[in-house]
This record gives sequence, C-alpha cells and structure tokens, in this order.
Amino acid sequence: MKNMYERNELYKVKIDLLCYGITISKSCYDSLEKGINGNVNHNDYITTKGLFLVLDEQAYVNANLNKNSRYELDFVDNKYVLFKEKVKICKVDVIQSPSYALQNKKLDNGILISDLVNLHGDRLRIQPIMGCANRCKFCDLNCYKYHLNSIENLDSAVKLVQKESKFRHILISGGAPFDTQKDYDYLNSVYKYFGENYGEEYPIDIMMVPRGLYVNDDSDASYEEFLLKLKEWNISSMAINLELYNDKLREKLIPQKNFIGKERYINFIKLAVKIFGKGNVRSCIIIGLERLEDSLKAVELLSSVGCMPVLSPYVPMDEKDKVPTSEFMEEVLIKASEIVKKYNVELGPKCDFCKHNTIHFK
Repeated sequence: MKNMYERNELYKVKIDLLCYGITISKSCYDSLEKGINGNVNHNDYITTKGLFLVLDEQAYVNANLNKNSRYELDFVDNKYVLFKEKVKICKVDVIQSPSYALQNKKLDNGILISDLVNLHGDRLRIQPIMGCANRCKFCDLNCYKYHLNSIENLDSAVKLVQKESKFRHILISGGAPFDTQKDYDYLNSVYKYFGENYGEEYPIDIMMVPRGLYVNDDSDASYEEFLLKLKEWNISSMAINLELYNDKLREKLIPQKNFIGKERYINFIKLAVKIFGKGNVRSCIIIGLERLEDSLKAVELLSSVGCMPVLSPYVPMDEKDKVPTSEFMEEVLIKASEIVKKYNVELGPKCDFCKHNTIHFK
C-alpha cells in the first residue's frame, strides 16, 4: 500500500503531530518499554515529554499522547506504522526515553538521575539548576523548588549515561540563576568543568539568557568578556532565546526576560555570533502566543544579525489553552523560510534530532 503523502510532504504530517499528538494502539503500547507506573514516556519538560518519533527516516517529531488524536501509532508485523483515520501514512521509528528516566532510577545518594541529566535523541541535556529564577507563564520549570545541582552529582549522572547510552552532543540548560554572584560563579564553574572535561569529545552548547561574567554588569564589554571565556572553555555554540517579539506580551508572559530588553538580547546575540561564528548561535521563538506578523518580525530581527531562528510551537500547560493550528504553523514555516534565505542563514537547530520539538523539517 502506498503512503498517503509523498516523501516531501511529510513535514505536514509532522506539523499535524505537533498540533494534535498521537494515540497509540494496544499492540503499540504492549511493544514499548514501560516505566514503573506503566508509562511509555517520561514527564520531562512540556516540549519533550511526548514520544520521540522518526517518520520514514526523515522527519523527527515529539508527539504528545492524546487519546482523541486522528493519528494513531500501531505495531504491525514487528514494525511501527502511523495511521491517520485508518489510512496508512508511513513507517515510524520510536526513540523512547532511557530506562533510568522511565524507571525513576537514582544515584547512590538518592538523587533522581533525570533531575540531573536527560537524553533526547542524540543530545544529552545537563541541568545545573532545578527550578528557575524567571517566571515565564508558559513554562513549568519555575514550579520546582530552586536549587543548584552539584558538579559532582552532574558528572556522576553523565558518566552513568555514557555507560548505558550513546549521544553525539551536550546541551547545558535548565533554569536561570538568581542575580547573585554566588549563583553566577556556580554556573561559570559548571560551564568551565564540562567544557574542559568533555568539550574535546562532544560539542557542547549552552542555553541561557544574556548576562556578563559578573552579576549586575550588562555592558557589551562584560558580555564579550563572558562569551570569550565560554569559548576558551571549549563551549561550541549558544542558544539565546528571544521567545517573543511583541512588547506587551513580553511584559505579560516573560517579565524577567522583558526587563533585560530586546536591545540587550540582540547586542548579546550579535557578540555571540561574532565570537562563535554564524551557524553556531540560535534563538527560539514561541509560535502561537503572538500574531504571525510579530513572529515573523522576530525571525527577521534574528536573521539580520546572523542568528538562526528556531520556531518552537507553544505547548499549553493546561487544557484551557490550545496549541497553534497546523495551518498557522505551516504558514509561519513557509514565510520564515523565505526570510532566513534572504539573510543567508538557516532555520535552527542544525541537528536533525533536535528538530523534534520545532516547526522544522530535515
């Protein structure tokens, strides 16, 4: 039986899955590894807690579980197959969360491994800070109690994952620090430790808000000093997420980041591009919270300074809000693709696996 879509149309299926999620058949559920509560996915960030699917070896997508979805994942003749309303779409590879996450395994000292590191595709995420100093309205990270994970515990978790799984690169991410020199110094020591000890073996990138080496110093000179230090410590690339363009929505939804201001964001991003090079700096835009025109203005602004825009669909934390429609996401993708071409940059991220929770196609 032929696929419903031609191979170059799979991006529409991916966008649909980002919007509607999937339901899974009983045979599919039975075939998957289970967690301690019978779960087949791990409750990680809201943008990464679905099932990681690879459609026809081409499109990578994080599909949230939704029993009302028109899309169903089935297990037929020992193969995973995606259907839409009983019509076969394509074959699928399923990449489940590692067993330590599904089984809530802990280090010998009792700390959950998944509170320290997590694996998504071929990327290992290291989380120095649990919780977050910022109070963004679309993120659940600030719901957790704020604390700093020790470098010793983080390193133990990384070494454990190295023994059990393969990964190609590392992301140091997690919550933003409070504005204290103690917390800044701690994060600096994390970047330095993992950069110097793992940066030769794995490309390492950092996701962060603009800041200098020292607290309360947001001058361009301080920004540049900090970025040069990161480069010296073997950090490969940066993710500096603008998230929203509309000033009223920035004030309402990301108040602490809005206080930094778009101008300082762009100054920091410009310096990062200068130091790390074009193609090594990206910035996420949340799609579905502001008008199409505003999102495209963000794409234009970032592209104009050599930064890769990343189109990340809004994922609501409760049922009263809705994800952007697949038609809206497709329109953003097509128009954003035209903008980045004009500035000779690409939509990010560069890594195919890391496109799984973005409006992007291989």
